[in-house]
Amino acid sequence: MAYRITNSMLVNHFNKNLHTNMSRMDKYQTQMATSRKITRLSDDPVNVMKSLSARSRLSSLEQYQRNLSDAQSWLTQSETAAGELNEIIKRLYELSVSLSNEVKTPEDRQAAAFEIKELMAQVVIVGNTTLGDKYLFGGYNVTSAPFAVNADGDLTFNGLSMVDPSVRGQLEALDDIIHYEIGFGIDMPIQISGVNLMGVDGRNIYERIKEFYMVASSDEMMEINPYIDIMQDLQRNVLSVMAEIGGRQNRLDMMKERFAQDVINYTQMKSDVEDLDMAEAIMNYSMAEAVYRAALSVGGRILQPTLVDFMR
Repeated sequence: MAYRITNSMLVNHFNKNLHTNMSRMDKYQTQMATSRKITRLSDDPVNVMKSLSARSRLSSLEQYQRNLSDAQSWLTQSETAAGELNEIIKRLYELSVSLSNEVKTPEDRQAAAFEIKELMAQVVIVGNTTLGDKYLFGGYNVTSAPFAVNADGDLTFNGLSMVDPSVRGQLEALDDIIHYEIGFGIDMPIQISGVNLMGVDGRNIYERIKEFYMVASSDEMMEINPYIDIMQDLQRNVLSVMAEIGGRQNRLDMMKERFAQDVINYTQMKSDVEDLDMAEAIMNYSMAEAVYRAALSVGGRILQPTLVDFMR
């Protein structure tokens, strides 16, 4: 069965195909103007989802990198403070060795006692080290100095005595430390416990230095030798804290390198989906333009004059 092809059918098909060619030219022209392969969701829904996923991942990586940078600053300052505390104890160790010498005069001991007292005060200052306007060793209390000396001359942490056994449970409850999310589901403590730094019971740095001061300043020439071992024990505790800080810093360095590589990978993934190959786009546009011009040329032959044209 034969179908009758009318002139209007030819014209309609011609217009439809011409519009398709023009749309294709518009698409390539827009791509070249924006330098983007995808200019609207309908261009490539599958790759659009890949692009959105890569963008989301890159945004998360940028936030994690900022968290890493903040954590590194926090730990670096904490390491500096712990290093200063270590130097204080090293000096106290030297004084204990020096004072254990029997030829030291009472005047020598008093001079040493004065220095010990100054170092004891410096311990409190180190415990209240800040990064910007935040205190490093106070747990979640970052707005006020965590360490102070009460009326009895005892060191306190967030208002609680560090030598009173009756408040030990409360003291430990105040020892919560700040954590940062440094990766996808990776949580890391970026703070050093103030209680761990200063120690408790027989390892409390301030209390042991205070005892050392009282012995050194006593007129009774009390025995100094035990404080040589005490200072070594205190130093081991501080060095342990410094090793903990160093371990966390090493982990942050590894995470930083990993995220830097992830940024490169996801940026490449996004680029593969979004970025335009300009040479290919120019070639596609030229081909579409050639097809469009050919369509116009053919259209001139399709739209032949009809009987109506001669009846005007």
